[in-house]
Amino acid sequence: MPNTHRIIVDGEPMTANEPQSHLDADPGSLLSDLLRRRDVHGTLTLIAQAASHGTLPDHQLAAVVRFLLEREPEGDGRGGPLSLQELELCCELASSVILSPDMAFGVQVSDSAWSMAHRAAYQQLPDGEADGYVPRSLALYRQIAPTQQETARFDFEAAYEEAYGITIDQVWTIGHALWGWCLEHPGESFDAASLATHIGDDGIDAKQVESFLAIMACDYATFRSMLGVPSGSHPHFEPYNINPFRKYPILKLPDGKYLTPILSYLLRRITHGLYYDLIELDRGGFIRLVANSFSVYVGKLLTGQTDVRQLSDRGAWHVNGADATLVIGCITRPFGALSRSTGDREHLRADLARSGGVADCVKRVREAIAASDAKRVIGLVVAVEDFYLGNGPFIQSVVNEVLEAQGQPPMDADIQLAHVSGLEALSALSTRSDVGLVELLAAKVDHADYRGLELDAYARYQSATLCPGQAPSLRPQVLDDAAATFLGS
Repeated sequence: MPNTHRIIVDGEPMTANEPQSHLDADPGSLLSDLLRRRDVHGTLTLIAQAASHGTLPDHQLAAVVRFLLEREPEGDGRGGPLSLQELELCCELASSVILSPDMAFGVQVSDSAWSMAHRAAYQQLPDGEADGYVPRSLALYRQIAPTQQETARFDFEAAYEEAYGITIDQVWTIGHALWGWCLEHPGESFDAASLATHIGDDGIDAKQVESFLAIMACDYATFRSMLGVPSGSHPHFEPYNINPFRKYPILKLPDGKYLTPILSYLLRRITHGLYYDLIELDRGGFIRLVANSFSVYVGKLLTGQTDVRQLSDRGAWHVNGADATLVIGCITRPFGALSRSTGDREHLRADLARSGGVADCVKRVREAIAASDAKRVIGLVVAVEDFYLGNGPFIQSVVNEVLEAQGQPPMDADIQLAHVSGLEALSALSTRSDVGLVELLAAKVDHADYRGLELDAYARYQSATLCPGQAPSLRPQVLDDAAATFLGS
């Protein structure tokens, strides 16, 4: 018999294996009832232990913390903490909130299933890509960006130390040491002095650790204050708002100690999440730095391809194949926080139409295609920030609306939109299968069943075809090099 746990909600018993039809009635209200008057510290400890074992998805655990801290007065511990079975049920309810096609937080949402899929993708998919996010960010911020400071006119390493009293190297040293300690002591709290002692590095003392915690940690009140960002005027989209753990992966407890509830967010914060600190120092300089670094990074992904060239600094990359040419345009961020949270067409359209956005990049790729003397040219717009469902009918239709409003023809069938993880996977597949990148892309756009796929999904499918029984790694050499340098793996 399964070990179920009976829970009383509004006088009605529930169990962790309750029929899904009952849970779908109003998952937000049920989740609120389950978390009301819980011991916050004890529940956060349980969540940290569950996260360290990987038994429950991080994005669901983060949603449970959102509900828990939003509804509990600071220091309120009148009830007991959740049990593991109750936490499992809370995660199930949180998933129902996120994936409900016509309800969010108990409020009717009048939009399409595509809008729901869009905001759900941005709410949960990034947290499942740590294997790519972390080494990619190490390559971009730690290996490439330092070489681009002069051209970007942003001495970000010196500016960081001056502003925050700690170097980026020290942030990595402290954060990585804390990550290792938390793996060994899940759910345990710590203070600055004990963390400094654990690190034991000659260049790290309590002062640097305190500077680290000042930018990486927040108390319950600050965490709550972020829950309405960015959709403040659209409260029913709260579950899809910015996840505060991406900026503050460490919580400061009422007793003054610290706890890392979901460990994966810490590693993400000290790599990709340097964004939060750097953009505050010089927004324009940071944008130039990332754009320059990403262009160089894409060039590294093309290593091993024949006849690769870039016609101008930060211009489109051209890869010549046997029967076609591939033109790659690079962008940094396809969508802002609001459109990721709501999936609203107007919000999406505003982001896609902005200067330097997707529509602009499509036009630049078209211009490069028109200027090429190749018999056939395929275009690819690749983004460094999260970009999901780009080749599906929803995003394509909004891009076409933007292009039409600008007097441009609709998207060409030979132009693909992708997150950089897709190009990484296809680059690795090309290396391992000895099939050119251009030929792989041509096969995708030529086949109606493949054309709308995400690029990484297509790469996984093709790997089974081109390398049967081999299960080749779809991580390119540039990521392996970064992982070996910083992670030892």
